[in-house]
Amino acid sequence: MKKYKTIIWLAAITVLLSNWPLIKNITGLNDWYYRYSNISGTYTKMEIPIQGRIYDKPPNGEFILNRPNFYGCNLMPQSDTVVYRLFAINPLKFWRWGEYIFDWRYRLPYTDWDAIVKKRGFGYLKVSEKGCMEF
Repeated sequence: MKKYKTIIWLAAITVLLSNWPLIKNITGLNDWYYRYSNISGTYTKMEIPIQGRIYDKPPNGEFILNRPNFYGCNLMPQSDTVVYRLFAINPLKFWRWGEYIFDWRYRLPYTDWDAIVKKRGFGYLKVSEKGCMEF
C-alpha cells in the first residue's frame, strides 16, 4: 500500500511541476507550438511564450482581425477575419492540462493545418510581403 501512495504522490508532483509555466519555458515544451491562421491561410502567425505573448485575450472570446494594422497586416481580406488555432487538444500531453482548462487560447475555434494548405496552395502569396504570413 505504501508503494502505491509513493507512486501516486510522484505522479501528482510530476503533473503539477510540468504544468508550471516556468518549467515549460526552461524546457521549451511550448516552443513553435502556438500557431494561428485564418481559414484561407493569408494570415499565419506563430507565438513563442518565452519571447512574450503576441496576442492578449480577445474581449468577447472571438479572435477576429477586423481593424487595419490590428496585428501588423494591412492586406487581410474583409471576408476572412476569423483566426483559428492550429494546435489541437491532446489529453495524453499531461504537461498542458492546466492550459486546456484555464487558457483562453483553447476556447478559439480549431482547424487543421492540412485543410488550410489545400485552400492556400503551396505557391508564393502576395500577402506574405506585408508580414501577414510567418509560415
